[in-house]
Amino acid sequence: MSRKKRLKNRSIVDPKMQVAGARETGLTRDGIATGLRYSEKAALFEELAQSLAGKTTSDSPPDANARSEGEPASGNLADELIKLLADVGTGLWRLRSKMLPTGSKHPSEENRRPYKQLEAILDILAAGGVQIRDHTGEAVPRGGAYSLNVLAYEPTAGLAREQVIETIKPTIYLKDRIIQMGEVIVGTPETARS
Repeated sequence: MSRKKRLKNRSIVDPKMQVAGARETGLTRDGIATGLRYSEKAALFEELAQSLAGKTTSDSPPDANARSEGEPASGNLADELIKLLADVGTGLWRLRSKMLPTGSKHPSEENRRPYKQLEAILDILAAGGVQIRDHTGEAVPRGGAYSLNVLAYEPTAGLAREQVIETIKPTIYLKDRIIQMGEVIVGTPETARS
């Protein structure tokens, strides 16, 4: 019987285990209180969003020269955090696409459990205002791919108009602002050969 089941069924748990279980209540494996995790994450994302807007709410030292030499300036730290968030988002997006069989929206049986954990992480990011957008299959507007970095155009059979045939990097938004522009390959209709 697993430890969780034993703790839930207190009739078979001795008093020492009840005390140990009570200490663990509300804590995750890393010892962080679950109720605080979401509020701390929300505060972190809010601070990130405010730093994007040029506002700071953190308690910065009154004298800017009081920082140590190894500590980055607050603007650089915000930029580094945003870049890190974009890199993590890209990595999670790639992991998700590798866990799903081609053309399916459901993971294979062997990937079902890890996929649930991945979805939980993506849900936490979404709750914090992070959106990860895969452009594969989207039609390119007549004005062109203004918000995408097009790496290549490939003539593709069966297309009536330009369409994204592969996403290399997704577009990532934080609070509706682009923090990473998507990189794509666009398929173009094949021209009639004479």
